[in-house]
Amino acid sequence: MQFNGLGEQQKFHKWIESSHAKVYVDRELYRLKRYGSPVTMGMYRCADPLFEEKFRYYSRKTDHLIPLAEEHFLFLFDHTEISGAIKATENLMLHMELAKEKDRVALTQLREEDSLEAAFKRLLMLFVIASRSKETIVDDSYLMR
Repeated sequence: MQFNGLGEQQKFHKWIESSHAKVYVDRELYRLKRYGSPVTMGMYRCADPLFEEKFRYYSRKTDHLIPLAEEHFLFLFDHTEISGAIKATENLMLHMELAKEKDRVALTQLREEDSLEAAFKRLLMLFVIASRSKETIVDDSYLMR
């Protein structure tokens, strides 16, 4: 029997449900569909207690960070395609001296055809892959392997 991380996905989904993440992502999906402005969404596990402060200091003013639970965060890179989000995440991790052994990031670019649920489902699937991977950053390309 192969483990698919369904229990973890359900736990992460509950965290998203109890946060303000859906409001932010729904607004960005609307902007994407109306104006074509790219948005990349990410989920990050980080044990650094000062992560929120560091994120706000090193990120752009248009980037959003939403605390979920238990050292997990959701963030949105407005006006940013996946390639730019990967670079921005790498830079943030470098400047914040993060990239610890257990820190993991999952990134997905929102698509015009996405529903709110589909976007979160893809992100959570990528995050489960990231949590089991040796890679620090896992993006949409992992779903095509």
